[in-house]
Amino acid sequence: RGLSVSEIDSKTVIAAPTGAAYLSEFMDTLPAGILNKKETGCGATTVVLENGEDVIIACPTRFLIINKVSQYPNERCSYKLLGVQKGVGQQHIEDYVDECFGKQPIKIMATYDSFPRVFSLTKQKGIECKIVVDEYQELLDAYVYRNTAIRNLLNELKDIPNVTYLSATPIPYKWRPKELLQLPEYEIDWGDSVRIRPFRMKCDHPFSLAANIIKNHKMGHPFELDGHIVKEYFFFVNSVSAISNIIESTGLTSDDVTVICADNEINKLKLKGLPVGKVQEKNKIFTFCTKTTFYGADFYSDAGLAIIVSDGNAKSSLLDIATDITQIAGRIRTKENPFKNIILHIYNTGIMCESKAEHEAKLHERLVSAQKIVEIFNNSSLESRGAIIERIKENNPEEFASYNIENQMLEIDEMKKAHAEYKFEAIDNVYANGILLRDAYLNKGYDVKNADEKIKNIYQNVYWGMGRSRFEILYRTYSDSRKHPPVIKSELPEDVLLQNDIVPLAYNLLGDKEVERLGYDEKKVSDWVHFKLPETQKALKEKLKETFIAGHKYLFKEIKQQLKSFFKELGIGITPKATLISKYFNTKKVKIPTENKRKDGYQINNALFLCVSTKKSNVVFYDFYPIR
Repeated sequence: RGLSVSEIDSKTVIAAPTGAAYLSEFMDTLPAGILNKKETGCGATTVVLENGEDVIIACPTRFLIINKVSQYPNERCSYKLLGVQKGVGQQHIEDYVDECFGKQPIKIMATYDSFPRVFSLTKQKGIECKIVVDEYQELLDAYVYRNTAIRNLLNELKDIPNVTYLSATPIPYKWRPKELLQLPEYEIDWGDSVRIRPFRMKCDHPFSLAANIIKNHKMGHPFELDGHIVKEYFFFVNSVSAISNIIESTGLTSDDVTVICADNEINKLKLKGLPVGKVQEKNKIFTFCTKTTFYGADFYSDAGLAIIVSDGNAKSSLLDIATDITQIAGRIRTKENPFKNIILHIYNTGIMCESKAEHEAKLHERLVSAQKIVEIFNNSSLESRGAIIERIKENNPEEFASYNIENQMLEIDEMKKAHAEYKFEAIDNVYANGILLRDAYLNKGYDVKNADEKIKNIYQNVYWGMGRSRFEILYRTYSDSRKHPPVIKSELPEDVLLQNDIVPLAYNLLGDKEVERLGYDEKKVSDWVHFKLPETQKALKEKLKETFIAGHKYLFKEIKQQLKSFFKELGIGITPKATLISKYFNTKKVKIPTENKRKDGYQINNALFLCVSTKKSNVVFYDFYPIR
């Protein structure tokens, strides 16, 4: 399509036309080799799913396949896609290929594990398919527990010419599998694209802070940034146990929350009866995602915020900024969403992270151990070698020795070694302290400069309500909504009224300073609200008018006893002081002679309220007005 192409450091850069948002706007196919699309959600797989090529897309997760297959056919493309994963039989694949013949190109998406049988069938039928390895950075990240599937995939594809290794977060060159080292490399230049803005919150207990965000929203205090209120929360937490604890501590139910994770019995047990959700479901207010859905799970939300929670006590939750977090940042697709390019990252540092010295010592120890096993293997009998191979095949992630089935030799697994080095650089060395974490974002090209001016507001927002009583939270919420009403009419004041009818009365009759002085104690506030009610004051003034006579003198003790009697009769739960009388009468402090000595008291002068009486049906009614 007349692309603007240049070569920089042996990398071919393809400049996207100004204003382009999707690859399909300027590309008809994907080039063979490594393609760094730079942006998530730019429709790279859409190019090959909707063009005229026969294509097989190898995917790291079944979630990615399910999400994409569910989108076809659609108004834009009539092609039917086939998703191949565990449980999809060979006959099903054959039937699909036969059905496509003469009607549409073959469009198959398969997991890394299922790819070989799909590829084998198309070769048998003489069909040359373009191959796309989607999210290929997972070849390294998943290698320690899926090395057989990934090794088979790489072996299968090493001599195939038309293969695209696709990613927005490619594997750095020094850690790439050897099969990929000589491939041509392409990169999309999107020009002045909008940069991701990460807001970093370092704290001691990240999971507790995530729970507080949920509690705040439920209490009527949603997260707010730049005048925009969050309506849906997408928590990315790579620990099902942590997710379960957060849900339990916040009282969420299946009506409030969706948990998207691997659908297996262990996770179901951890979730304690809460069902495993799906990406395609309608959004609930709170969605939790494990790493299973970081790739290819598209969410649509008009006001949804991505929140990443990393706690070193659950090291699996420490996410790689260069890959995992970059993928997360592109999960919410709605362009109009004011939080689309924002992520909130709650984390702690130093916990369980190896130092560089510890890492190098451990790496050396593992290499020495693996070399010894290789040496033993080479000097062993065929029978002994078989036993060693079986032990190696147990797929211990820590074991660097690997059996190469092609040359039938034991050797150092360079991909496992690369994975260990990469993980240290991406996780342990990044989460060692906040400065390194900030630098990691900066090196990735994220916009961290503007974070400081917003972070104070974010901290106040997220920590809001922590350590406070329910009454204090409700009062502060109501007070804030009254002093700073939103542009769009909010139902928040009415909602607070339904939860506690004292709160609006406290705001109107006492005010913030008085409620704060009372320590947000609901009982004390309620007693003072009752005292301040117009009907209570009217009844009290009637009694005061009848009891205290202008020009007379009263001992403090007499005044206090009389007030206590009135308060008890009127159900006022506070203990009055004699000085309270000065709120209703002009008084003068005097010494009043008694039998033993002169004691303190007040001389009552004129009342500070005006009594107006009306007579209806021989009954006298009194209204009282302050004298200004």
